[in-house]
Parts: sequence; structure tokens; C-alpha cells
Amino acid sequence: MNSLPIRPATVKAPPRASCHAKGGQTALSGKRIMDPPVSRGAQDDRNMSTDKSNRKAIDRFGGVVAAALVLLWAAGVSAPAVAQEEVLVNRIVAEVNDDIITLYELNQAAAPYIRRVRSMGRVLEEERKMLYEVREQTLNQLIENKLTDQEIRRYNITVSDQAIDKTIEELKKRSLMTDQQLRDGLQKDGMTMDDYREEVKNKILRARLVNRQVKSKIVITEEDIRAVYEKERAAYGADTYVRLRQIVVVPVEGRLQAQQKMEAILLKLDEGAAFADVAREFSDGPTAADGGLLGEFKADDLSGPIRAALKGLKSGDHTSIMETDRGLQLFYVDDIKLVAGKSLEEAAPEIEGKLYDQIVNRKFTNWLSELRERSHIKIIR
Repeated sequence: MNSLPIRPATVKAPPRASCHAKGGQTALSGKRIMDPPVSRGAQDDRNMSTDKSNRKAIDRFGGVVAAALVLLWAAGVSAPAVAQEEVLVNRIVAEVNDDIITLYELNQAAAPYIRRVRSMGRVLEEERKMLYEVREQTLNQLIENKLTDQEIRRYNITVSDQAIDKTIEELKKRSLMTDQQLRDGLQKDGMTMDDYREEVKNKILRARLVNRQVKSKIVITEEDIRAVYEKERAAYGADTYVRLRQIVVVPVEGRLQAQQKMEAILLKLDEGAAFADVAREFSDGPTAADGGLLGEFKADDLSGPIRAALKGLKSGDHTSIMETDRGLQLFYVDDIKLVAGKSLEEAAPEIEGKLYDQIVNRKFTNWLSELRERSHIKIIR
């Protein structure tokens, strides 16, 4: 079943009505309905019943004001206008078998991407188009997550806390990130470590579902591996390893102060000061005491931005200033070494992994499409 497009959110405030209807006038429609006369005792009973119903409704839809503000903000409606019109919005936007997706969930999931779009400073028409695409893609992802979560529960797939910890540690190592830097980055994105652990947990669970439904049914032969090796022989030549140091300047007193400090550091390096000595004296990073030493890494395992910054550098060179979520950074190439290329036998596990990924992605897409076809999915406008 194909994803249905989502119209850009348009909010129209309902006619203003007081919270308590008078003389049989309904609070929602503003129409007057004549009720038969009732005694004072019956009227009190009716009021008490209404109050109980209202309290249940408030409990059920707690937090709807926040959801409305996010929706209206995404649609370009200012906060004063929201307050003035007193709009309360929360509803079901999609049914996925026995589960639902609410407008609040959609807004929460889309909010980080909406903030990024807003920060780009695009023209209004282009921004609206991007917001529309963000909401469409986010809802489609939420639907797929609901489907996979249902299958995870069906097959009783679990993950231990130790597996989550190990995955997070591997992610930090690959990104050259300390625990505190990870927490600071999460805070900027409005997430706590518990939120992040839950996100990692869900990714592991879904990966295990993929393994059960798709990977376990894939067979890769020696002929498949040999064909890839012959076709991509150049890729299995010598591997490059780099030993890196870094200097980090955290903008505690503002970006301008950090930029000035980093320029002073660059001046010292240009005058011939040893990078390790400057790192010990001026770096705000956790490796300052070790002269900024990060360790040795396979070049292909580094993140894209770091690989791009290091491209073409030799031992003894440093990158230009890099602006990151952790502050301003310099990376220094302490050493570069080449490791001999791999034979077919040595390259076989890596090739097999790549083939698995390619086949898994294709088969998982097909499996998910079939799952959607046999599921009840209804997008509610």
C-alpha cells in the first residue's frame, strides 16, 4: 500500500464559545437547543455528571495544548494567534491494525526536522514545501515503525541492557565522542539519555526482526564473493590508518570568544609550536592532558565530515577549523600508515557483509511492502 500524501497543516479556529453553555446553548456549535424544564436537584445531578465527563476528557487528552502549539507553529501561525483563538487540537491521524498514531506523536517525531528546516532560512514557499515533505515522510516512518513493532511483539524479540550499552559505546567510538559530548548533543536536540537508549533499543529490535524475517533466508555463495572481489579489486588494496590528535574549544562565553581563541591557537601552530603542547595548554576536550591524542583509526571508519577534512593531509598537518555540535575543533595528523592489501580469503568476510546489506535492504523493502498490503492502515485527514 503506497503512502498517502499529507496536506500541509491548515488550522481553522472553531467559532468561539464559552466553556459553560447557558440556557441550553451548546459550547461547541453555538446553536440553542431548548431543553425541557428540570428541577434544581436534577439540574445539579446533570452538572455533576457533566463535570465528571469533562474531567475524563481532560485526562484522556492531556497535553493537547502542546500538540496544538507544535502543529500551528509548523503551519506558520504565531503564538499570540494561538492564545487568542484558544485552539485545542489532538486527534488520531492514522490507524495501523490495532494501534493508532496521534497528531501529538506525529508532531513530536517531526519537530527536530521542522526545526532544521526553519533554521535554513528558505523562502516561504520553499519552506512550506519542505515542511509538507517532512510531515509526509515522518508519518510514513511512524506507520512502518508501528508495523515492525507489532511483528517484534508477535515473535517476542527482546534486547538486553548490555547490548544497548555496547551499541552506544561503539557509536561513540566511531564518532570520536565522549559520554559528556553525547549527552550535550542530545540535550541540544531536546533528548535525554533515556530517550536515546530507547531509540537505540528500538533500532536493535528492528534489526533483529530483519535478521529473523530476511537475513536468515539469504544464501551467499563463494562464486558471488569472488565476482565482487574481481570487480572491485582496487578497493581491496592497501588500507590507510591515521593516528589523530584534536583541539576542542567550547564556546562557553559565546561563539565569537571561541573563534578568537581558536585563531590564537592557529597562530601558535603556524609559529611552530607542537600540536600536543598547544592541546595540553588550550584544549577544552577530554583528551587535553594526553596532548589531544585520540588514537589510531582506519580512515574508512571515520565519519564523513572528518574524512573530508583530512583528505590530502600528510603527517604533521592539521585541518582547518571545524564547527561541530561540540564546539570548534582542529584535527592533527600525527601519523599515517598503509597496511598491505587483502587477498580473496581475507576480503571474503567484508564482501559477504556488503552483499548481505544489499540483499537485505532489497528484501526488507519487499517484505515491508507485503506487510503493509495485508495490514489495516488508514490515514485520517
